[in-house]
Amino acid sequence: KVKSNAKGAYYEAKVSCGVIKILIVDGEDGSPGRVTAQYSGGGCEGNMEAIQRLVTLLFECNIKPECLYDQLDKVVCNACKVKFKDDKTISLSCSKAISSALKQHTGFKGE
Repeated sequence: KVKSNAKGAYYEAKVSCGVIKILIVDGEDGSPGRVTAQYSGGGCEGNMEAIQRLVTLLFECNIKPECLYDQLDKVVCNACKVKFKDDKTISLSCSKAISSALKQHTGFKGE
């Protein structure tokens, strides 16, 4: 019998490839510990898997989520930029979508 006290939350973000469903699971200390993400409607699953593995690995190395936001926010996907240039409800990349979910999850109030 497995006992789990895991807590977390689901988030969704629109990108040019469809919708990303993001699950953030908290570690024992209450900070994010694992990120998983899936596309609904297409997308580059290889890149998404790489992003979620690297973010999760950094959390396992005790990196604070705030250290990731700037780096994840710098990535802009040309498909998102061209297709949705005037739509502010669309994330401009999958990494930006994960960053936004993490900011919302942790209550980040910075830039």
